[in-house]
Amino acid sequence: MSTITTTLKELEEKNKITILFACEAGSRAFGYENENSDHDIRFIYKHDLEWYLTVFPQTDVLEVNIGKVEFHGWDIRKTLFLIGKSNPSILEWFISPTIYKETEEVKMLRELSTDCFSVKPLLFHYIKMGITNLKAQEERSDQKGMLYALKSILFGRWILENESLPRLTLPQLLQDSSVHDHIKIQGKTLFRRETLRKPEHLIGNLEEELNQLEKKARLLKERRVMDQNRIDCVFRSIVRR
Repeated sequence: MSTITTTLKELEEKNKITILFACEAGSRAFGYENENSDHDIRFIYKHDLEWYLTVFPQTDVLEVNIGKVEFHGWDIRKTLFLIGKSNPSILEWFISPTIYKETEEVKMLRELSTDCFSVKPLLFHYIKMGITNLKAQEERSDQKGMLYALKSILFGRWILENESLPRLTLPQLLQDSSVHDHIKIQGKTLFRRETLRKPEHLIGNLEEELNQLEKKARLLKERRVMDQNRIDCVFRSIVRR
């Protein structure tokens, strides 16, 4: 952790930015990592006010790879725009159990992300990701396609029932869910990184779960509208500090 926080400080100095928020993402954030898993560090940053006063496009993403640690950050303007669209990546960052840095401004971002939370588009995002990962599994030599599809299903079910993202690891989420017992048994095998004897059985059950989720998602009417004035106010408040 000390190496990660040190690198974050170095990124601030080198790029003349202020990091507002940094967290662990990926497998280590959701409790299915192994000893070889990389660290996926995600962060939100801002520049000085002067940086934003230009008519020309600016780079709003910062990426650095150091060994087995990947740093990927978004500028506050990009972040706020995506919060308004209920972007799943940022929402997942905010539920990470491992936070490396969080300034007082992030409270506004968290409140905004809660108020902008939109069930239907999020649900369709996870359904689409689940379908895509199951199709990709045919070309994979590992079992990650099934693992990612299972995550999509567990998140989709939770969103449908709770209108929020789960603050649980995937193993906990699987244990507490009402999915078919066969999915629970083989899902636990996936989390242990053990090879399934008959993966086609799990794939079939996951496909059925995704089909059922899609049917329920299509019945939803809710669609929240981005509050542009509020988002602009939060943006101005943060960059002027």
